[in-house]
Amino acid sequence: MRPMLRVEKLLLPALGLVALAFVYPAAELLGRSFTEPPGGFSHYQDVFGSSSLMTIVGRSALTAALVMAVSLLLGFPVAWLAANSSPRVAKLILGVVAASLFVSVIVRGYSWLAILDRNGVLNTVLGAIGLESMQRTLVHNRAGVVIGMSQYGIPFMILPLYDVMSRFDNRLLAASANLGARQWTTFWRVYVPLILPGIGAGCTIVFIATLGYYVLPSILGGPGDVMIGELIADKIQTTGDWGQGTALASVLLAVALLFFVAFYRFSLRGREGSS
Repeated sequence: MRPMLRVEKLLLPALGLVALAFVYPAAELLGRSFTEPPGGFSHYQDVFGSSSLMTIVGRSALTAALVMAVSLLLGFPVAWLAANSSPRVAKLILGVVAASLFVSVIVRGYSWLAILDRNGVLNTVLGAIGLESMQRTLVHNRAGVVIGMSQYGIPFMILPLYDVMSRFDNRLLAASANLGARQWTTFWRVYVPLILPGIGAGCTIVFIATLGYYVLPSILGGPGDVMIGELIADKIQTTGDWGQGTALASVLLAVALLFFVAFYRFSLRGREGSS
């Protein structure tokens, strides 16, 4: 018991730092949403009673879900390739994935702007090869936001997927095949349930990270595709409406926590079903 108590005491400074950096700001945020004049639940009544504000909340959740789905669709084969390659190839793939995280999101945003704009690189190439009919403006709209944030979210999807896939026992696939299961059945009934923790972790990280994201939507989005992060920044920085701004931030936090709990329970059920 004594060594355990010593370990717990050593954790106290770290727990204090977490409380100072995360718990206190969240509590302050929640408190201001109730104490800012006129106080009480008035700011939440304004938020939930406004169809335009709830539309922005719904649009943000839908966009984050689309980014999560695209990140999973594109990140899954990359993670699988890294997990089933030689150590040298796996290190190369993961090195490229990790290197993308060192590029500033502002640089990435303006890079996508230069690529996807009406007179950007993509449309210039399409025009040069005679495909003018396929030219589109893919920025200042939801398509640009989804593309830009998917590129941001894919690395956060690949890393937890790789961690689970690299520890998967491939003998289970051979055993399933020997028992007469088809490849597609083996994939859905054996492989996917056992890597659900990685899928759940990746989806949770990407969804929560992109739900309230501000930088890329402000660069690639348009007036008709305002996200909740942009709205909160506008309420607090431009209009000085701390009451409604903190109420919106609290709603954002609640949506993120609900999604986290839902996906955590889903991952647990998947693991129990496969055991």
